[in-house]
Amino acid sequence: MALVVYDRIQQTGTANTTVSFTLSATTTGYQSFAVVGNGNTTYYSANDGTNWEVGIGTYSTTGPTLTRTTILSSSNSGSAVTFTGTVTVFCDYPAGKAVIQDANGNVAITYNTASSGSIGSLNVGGSINGASDTGIIQSLVGTADTYVFTALQNKNTGATANTSYSSYALYNNTGSVYGEIGMNSNNYSYSAAGFPNNSLSLPNATFMESGSGSDLVLATYGSNAIHFLINGTSSTADAMTIDTSGNVTTPNVLTGAEVVASNGLHVNSNSVSASYSIPSGSSAMSVGPMTVAAGKSVTVPSGSRWVVL
Repeated sequence: MALVVYDRIQQTGTANTTVSFTLSATTTGYQSFAVVGNGNTTYYSANDGTNWEVGIGTYSTTGPTLTRTTILSSSNSGSAVTFTGTVTVFCDYPAGKAVIQDANGNVAITYNTASSGSIGSLNVGGSINGASDTGIIQSLVGTADTYVFTALQNKNTGATANTSYSSYALYNNTGSVYGEIGMNSNNYSYSAAGFPNNSLSLPNATFMESGSGSDLVLATYGSNAIHFLINGTSSTADAMTIDTSGNVTTPNVLTGAEVVASNGLHVNSNSVSASYSIPSGSSAMSVGPMTVAAGKSVTVPSGSRWVVL
C-alpha cells in the first residue's frame, strides 16, 4: 500500500506493548488517522509526556490501530518505546526523511543501503523555456553565462568494472534496449570490462539519425583522428581511420560503385607486402615497377588478370 502524509492529524490512544497504538479520541481542531486509509502507511510521532517515538506506521480500520512498522528515532536510543498511560499520536514529517535544501540550495540524496551517505546533490532551477513537451519526468535548469551541463562522477579509485564504471543510461520500455554514456576513472580497466574507455555505448542499437533536415556531424574536439572499429569489445585493430589530415585508411577492401581521384592521381605502393587473392570475377591493376615481398604472393583466379603498367 501507499505511504501518505496529511495535514493536522492527531489522536490520543494507548500503546499495545511495542507493537501498535489503539487510537481513540481525535484532538479538537485536527482530523483522525482515518484519512490515511486502511492498509496505508504514514509518518507518525507519539509521546506520553515523557517518552517519545517517531516512525512509519500502518493504519488499520480494525480497532482502529496504527501499527508501529518502522522506528526511525526515539527517546529509547532509536528502539521502540514502552509507553504508559495516554499517548498522543500525530502525523509527522521526520527530519531524517525530509527533503531540505542546504545553504547552497542543493538537496543531498542518500544511499538506500545499510551504510548511508550522500551520493550527490540535486539542484533544480525552474521551468524550461520554450519546452512544450508533456511527460517530462525531471528538468534541470541553470543560468550560467558560459555553458550548462549535468555532471556524473564516480570517485572510486578501484580498477574493477563494478566500482569504477560511471554511466548515464537511457532506457526504452525494456531494459534490453538502451543508450549509455560511460566515463571511466583513470584506474578503471575498461578492457577487462569489455567497454571502450570514455565511451558512448548503444547496446542492441542498429540505427542512428540526425534531426529532421539536419546533417549528421561526427567530429573530434581537437586535432585527433576518427577511428571506426568492428567488434570493439575484443578487437583493437581499426576497420577504417580518418586521420588528422582527412585521409581515409583501411586495412581491408574498400568497395564502391565508383572511385574518383579529384586531383587526377591514383596512388599505389610499389611493393606487395602481404599475400592477396584477387576475387573471382574481378581483375586488378598496378602502376609499376612492382615487387612482391619474399614469401608473399598474388593469386590470380582463372578468367581474371593482374595488369602492371
